[in-house]
Amino acid sequence: MMDIAPRSLAGPSSVSGIGQVAASDAGIWKASYGGIPVVNCQSITLWRALNTLLEGRMNSVAVPYSMRCQPFSSDWDSVHDGVPHSDGSPFADCGLYQSRLIDVRLTSNIPLRGTTANIAMHNAFNLQPGQVFSLKDRLYRIRTLQMTGENTATITFRPPAREAASAGSEMEFDRPVCRMRLATDAEMDLPLDYGRWSFPTVNFIEDV
Repeated sequence: MMDIAPRSLAGPSSVSGIGQVAASDAGIWKASYGGIPVVNCQSITLWRALNTLLEGRMNSVAVPYSMRCQPFSSDWDSVHDGVPHSDGSPFADCGLYQSRLIDVRLTSNIPLRGTTANIAMHNAFNLQPGQVFSLKDRLYRIRTLQMTGENTATITFRPPAREAASAGSEMEFDRPVCRMRLATDAEMDLPLDYGRWSFPTVNFIEDV
């Protein structure tokens, strides 16, 4: 799960049931990964290595967002999964060639805390509100989209821009990420059943 956590403050309701809520549009991203399979020595040592690198909430990490429901065409599936060498063989580690398929770029500058952008869609399928993109390692969700031409549009997004971005910047829709920290220092604790396996849950919060 990865979603924007709104920031709001509310007092108690009056006898008549009337209450007041003060809210901000500057929500922050939160993420939760549940039931992670840590079931052998390799995954246990990898987990402990990541824990050592993060050092609790001290260091941030780029957390990937699920690629489902992004502006992909089903015709791109075979290419998105990777392409081998010309003779059909993969790399030595069984990896394949991968590249960005979606090409959407800013045609206007975005100031710090801006929420509107003009974009050009060079290669995208069914771009719509609710989809996400990242600029560098900052994650945003499209709130509204208004077409202004055959391949151009004006969008609004949330949360407000964490950093300024200039026209021409590439918007990452293929593999968006969010700069985050562990929600607490204890998130990477790893209790092992019989000293052999575990299925922990880890929570992250945006590094703002």
